[in-house]
Amino acid sequence: MTPWDLEALVREAAARAHGLDPAEVPFVWPRHDHAGQGADAATALPPRLVSTVRARLPGRGDPRLLVCGRIAAELSAMRDEGLCDFAHLLGDDRGFLNLTLTEGQRHALLSAAAADGPHYLTGRSWDGDGSWPTSTLHEAGPVAQARRLARADARARIALATSGQRPPPGPCDAASGWRDPYLDGDPGDLVTPAGRALRTVGEASARVAFCRSIPEHPRESETTGGDLPVLPSEGRPGAWVRLTDANPAFRLRYAHAHAVSLSRWAEDGAMPHTACAEHTAAPRGLLFDGPSVLDTAARREEPHILVRYLEALASAYDEWRTCPAASSSPERTVPEPALPAAVAGVLRTGLFLLGVSAPTRL
Repeated sequence: MTPWDLEALVREAAARAHGLDPAEVPFVWPRHDHAGQGADAATALPPRLVSTVRARLPGRGDPRLLVCGRIAAELSAMRDEGLCDFAHLLGDDRGFLNLTLTEGQRHALLSAAAADGPHYLTGRSWDGDGSWPTSTLHEAGPVAQARRLARADARARIALATSGQRPPPGPCDAASGWRDPYLDGDPGDLVTPAGRALRTVGEASARVAFCRSIPEHPRESETTGGDLPVLPSEGRPGAWVRLTDANPAFRLRYAHAHAVSLSRWAEDGAMPHTACAEHTAAPRGLLFDGPSVLDTAARREEPHILVRYLEALASAYDEWRTCPAASSSPERTVPEPALPAAVAGVLRTGLFLLGVSAPTRL
């Protein structure tokens, strides 16, 4: 079950429980990071709905809990009617409704993200007309100007993917390498500070660096943690020049390449990777939150929200693939064959929206 499916299900239950037209029920994303009690997702729809249905509630009791209870009861009735399914349902003291998916629904979630990352994240096919905005960064003068161009590209691409008509075709499954037009090609004379910075760190690292921080007008000395300058330059590239985990751009692209490779090895007959339940739940939960994160980045016009989400997903994937239980306690592990392809699909789509290529081989 995807977050799109779960949102529609809870909204239908809310309308049925309170005798509302579905158009009167607000759209509220279910989120894994809001869930408690070991649930897969939680929705804040009940508190959001209180003002709409307050006149229909009894005078005593917390209205958030009353609304939550009615929606929970309706969902249970819908399950009894065979209209939906879930493993467990629980309201909490915030009025949030926590849902635990069945194992089949968890597998279906991963399969959906693996099959079509762009459609999974945006809820629609990428088969429209037009082209994706891409600025030529080395034509900027100062590094700060190149940063503005990269951030404008990311904002425009995220908006194109999430609003209006269907977006044009996006990232494909074709093989992609590590070569960078500024590090490995012949971009010509790069005489501006922006051009020299690109020749030093490469386009992929530059675009991630430029979109990773929040301020629109950062100080030249500002960093986003560690040795990661907001404005990497020829004289001060920081970790953006390294091909190690210290470079977030390299880490994102490496995680994608590894996930694609792991999927390819499994298709060639290798045993699927296994991990403990905890290390499997973390990337699955982040994958569940992907559509809502992208929607938030689009509404707020903040590309750093997407960058930090992709970094969290890559980190969770790294912990899943290096789960110590796979060797020390294999009886505690379970295979999740679709997880690498699901992670790859979301990483590839997110990197594409930032204007960054995603290598497919280690």
